Amino acid sequence: MTTCPPSVAVMLRSPELCRGLAAWLPKQRWFASTKTSLPGVSVQEVHQFAGTAPGAWPAGAFVLVRAGNSGTKETYLVPLGVNEAEDAPCDSGVVARVGALAVYDALDDPVLVNALIRHTMEGNAMEGVRYLPETQVTAPLWADLAVRPLGAEQSNSSVIAGEEYILKLFRRPRSGPSPDLTVHRLLRDAGSPHVTPLLGAVENAGTGATFATLQRYLPDAADGWALAVAGAAQGCGGPAHRDFPEQVRHLGAAVASVHHDLASSGGEVVMEAAHYRQMSEGFLRRLERALEQCAQLKPLATPLREIFTSVAALRPHETRVAHPIHGDLHLGQTLWTGAGWLLLDFEGEPLADPAERVGHHSPLRDVAGMLRSFDYAAHQPGAAGQPEPDGAARNNGARGWAHRLRREFLRGYAAGQPLDPELRTLLRAFELDKAVYEVLYEIRHRPLWAWIPLTALERELVAPG
Repeated sequence: MTTCPPSVAVMLRSPELCRGLAAWLPKQRWFASTKTSLPGVSVQEVHQFAGTAPGAWPAGAFVLVRAGNSGTKETYLVPLGVNEAEDAPCDSGVVARVGALAVYDALDDPVLVNALIRHTMEGNAMEGVRYLPETQVTAPLWADLAVRPLGAEQSNSSVIAGEEYILKLFRRPRSGPSPDLTVHRLLRDAGSPHVTPLLGAVENAGTGATFATLQRYLPDAADGWALAVAGAAQGCGGPAHRDFPEQVRHLGAAVASVHHDLASSGGEVVMEAAHYRQMSEGFLRRLERALEQCAQLKPLATPLREIFTSVAALRPHETRVAHPIHGDLHLGQTLWTGAGWLLLDFEGEPLADPAERVGHHSPLRDVAGMLRSFDYAAHQPGAAGQPEPDGAARNNGARGWAHRLRREFLRGYAAGQPLDPELRTLLRAFELDKAVYEVLYEIRHRPLWAWIPLTALERELVAPG
């Protein structure tokens, strides 16, 4: 069992570091607060994973930091590196300087990322942290790997190592295993061909919170979102892209397969009247929160309330079940390998309450998320050859292209069988709820994109005339 040298432990709890974190945290994409300065940043825990001998640089540690607005503070996982200032990674964001030493984001340091991968693959014992290999590796292929950030993430951080591994760090860990890890294990145990190989995980020994996961990286796989946007650019102004609609039909079948495996390995329950009431109440709560922050939604409030309220009247049926699901499914969570589709990131919606991310849910929630993603791909600025949002939103070719993808996805998902009327009612409610969530998310993070879900809601709810 290793121990943390007092010099590093003291440094990572020092007032200098807390002041540095107060200035550094608001600049990070994964940090939830919108404040530019933070009062009362505090370090809760320090778990060192590198440089445990005195004077052995670089040192690295998982640091749990408490920060946020007054009354809404949260705990964040911040892996930090410590090195002599002249040897710190030159392209890293330095958090603080303490004497001759620099404290910086450990994910910017290949030495520290390699140390984390090695601990995870070997199942090494470190104080306060469990490193859990999920597969047997016979050769140390993870030594001295080049490291680069994955980028394009909003709520977590991932790095690619050696173009072979992807290390994903959960910035806001909760007690117990992450749904991403739990669901991935369920699918692995079910033998699903639609997930990337899980190689290991890192967790807090005290709370069981997932700090990180390690998976195989597939450099030749194509991102589903990029494929959809390229298809939109080619398909919206004329005949639809020749290959992508067929790929989308296969995607529908892949999602259905994943749902089947999750129902088998994670258990399924028939949705009773109480489930429909709870869904209705959840839709209405989310709508009221969004109305408080988005004036553009207010003209749509009445029809939305009526539709969400109607869900409570749906009747139980043996074919309408709930089970573990993806929880935040969209094109950006998919990869096309050339032979089939893979699904990624089973953590759930970034803004959802932690309790909403676990347990059993209707699989139509995932279906609705994917259908909304087709609309995003078709109507994003430039996707239809229209540089202005208003032009793209009104483009008939874009709407037609999104509708074709929707039809092909549902065809693949339902294996050509139509959904019964009550399932269609529920699917519509999930789509509208997802669009309301998107409005709130975009206003907080990407205001220039808020027109996309707002236009979809208006198109669905406001009769022409």
